Amino acid sequence: MYASPIDQLSPQLLGLWRELLVARGLEVGPFLHPEFVAAASSVREKIEVGVLEEAGEVRGFLPFQRGRFRIARPVAGKLCDASGAVLANDATWNPRDFASAVGLRAIRLANAPIGDVALVPYQDRPKKIHLIDMSDGFDRYRERNLASGSRFVRQIESRSRKAEKLLGPMRFEWHTSDASVLERLLEWKSAQRKSTGTPNILDLPWARALVKRLSDTKGDGFEGVLSAVYFGDRLAAAHLGIRTPQLLQYWIPGYDPSLGKFSPGLACLMAVAREASIRGIVRIDLGVGEQRFKLRACNETRDVATATVQADPAVGALLTTLDGIRSWARASPGSQLIQRTARTVARGSYRARSLLR
Repeated sequence: MYASPIDQLSPQLLGLWRELLVARGLEVGPFLHPEFVAAASSVREKIEVGVLEEAGEVRGFLPFQRGRFRIARPVAGKLCDASGAVLANDATWNPRDFASAVGLRAIRLANAPIGDVALVPYQDRPKKIHLIDMSDGFDRYRERNLASGSRFVRQIESRSRKAEKLLGPMRFEWHTSDASVLERLLEWKSAQRKSTGTPNILDLPWARALVKRLSDTKGDGFEGVLSAVYFGDRLAAAHLGIRTPQLLQYWIPGYDPSLGKFSPGLACLMAVAREASIRGIVRIDLGVGEQRFKLRACNETRDVATATVQADPAVGALLTTLDGIRSWARASPGSQLIQRTARTVARGSYRARSLLR
């Protein structure tokens, strides 16, 4: 077992990685694709790929970012909604042995699938990823949503009709290369974060560079998709996602806040889902989180958890202590104040690094 920068992997290894992704199908999404890792490597340092071997044969790959204290974390940090290893179906690996072999003191993987048996002993803080499954097509998904008694789809369609009466016909673009759409999307995202007092990772120059690169990436089994919804000539909502042949990651959405009463962001989600189904995508990954729209839109979930592999007892003790402090902060009577202060510090840090850069 060893680790290497992605640009030093041979074409044969990259080809094997892609073959494993195809074999695993819907189990593995675009964040573990070599195109995403390569894009992140172009804007961030210390991104590596672990090559997992059994009996001298390569059986899997583990992309990661080597952080402070030699702790491996997901590629691209908070912009990465999934992490873990891409393995052959019958492959086994030992995370602690791998960490020691490549000089890591710990491995910390957020949103790692519970299905990876090797990581199960190290996992805690389980969460659910919310999914839109369209195995039977978008129309069948819509019918089932309506039949369940939910008013989710019906409300979106009603509000879109009202917007059309006021502003003009709704127009949807699956992918646009118009740079102004991406800029407007980032502006909306920044304004949203500012209004909620939450840190915006897209303030960081490397994060913006990654998003811009991915917005028009067309790779082998991987694409960036910048979608847009207009009412008349007015841009109402946009979404930047990344996709593999059958799975689309719902990643960076935004909408014009002055049109909020028409739910243009959700109209964009439904338009993306409909067109995605036509293009052969059978699942949209909405990510973790208990946002109301995810709970109403999803028709399937998948279990994930944070995996913490401790190869160095000292670093392991540090991570355990920090986890304990976070748990205490969430449960303490002043939890809202503590969290608000932490968000303010993080937001200021992002802005300071952006200005200094």
